[in-house]
Amino acid sequence: MKKVQLWPIIKGAFIDIYDNLGWVLFVSAIWFGFAIPFMFAILPGQLPIFLRILLGTSVIFLGPATAGAYYLANRLIKRESIEWRYYFFAFKKYFLIVVALIVIFILAIVIIVVDFMFYSQIQNIAIRILSILWLYILIFLGVMQTYMFPLLIEQDTGIKKVIVRSFLLSIDNIGVSLVIFLLVVALSAVCIITGVGALLLLMGMKSFFDTKTFLSVMEKYEDLPTPQKDKEG
Repeated sequence: MKKVQLWPIIKGAFIDIYDNLGWVLFVSAIWFGFAIPFMFAILPGQLPIFLRILLGTSVIFLGPATAGAYYLANRLIKRESIEWRYYFFAFKKYFLIVVALIVIFILAIVIIVVDFMFYSQIQNIAIRILSILWLYILIFLGVMQTYMFPLLIEQDTGIKKVIVRSFLLSIDNIGVSLVIFLLVVALSAVCIITGVGALLLLMGMKSFFDTKTFLSVMEKYEDLPTPQKDKEG
């Protein structure tokens, strides 16, 4: 079994982003356009409640918009032919499954955060210490999402398999996965803080890093035999 090397992934991702900078800017700008209504819904201001609710419903489009970004990243990294309309092809193709996946992921985060807040308020020292475990679980969910969209695009499979395989890839490659996740979080924070970076680089950069990581990690399993169950299904 091949060993996954961290530096080639990071270096390769930056090279791919540089070589396809125009597409990175295109993807980020389109995604940011879908994100703007939701941003207005959650940011402080004098907007009426009904308008906030209306704008907040636009969150359902962020998942499919993200799928479009990862679809283009996948084709660009693999040096396949690409057109701008492929973005909207993926947006439409993965709409329902991605919305369902995002809902499940958000619910998991909410449950973890609520549990952490609840147990951290209990006066028993042992329980308060154990509540820190919820933070580790939250971080692990962040690591898992590194693989979710790239896996969905590459293997075109169902929600259950996306979640299970993302979990297994994260567990089996926890060191590399954690470093890439933290690096992407840091780069995303820089993009958001600069403002312009959020518009021009955020989703394009993230989709390239996650996809490059997934494709590199999957090379580790190329020589392994495929289970009969997967061949049939």
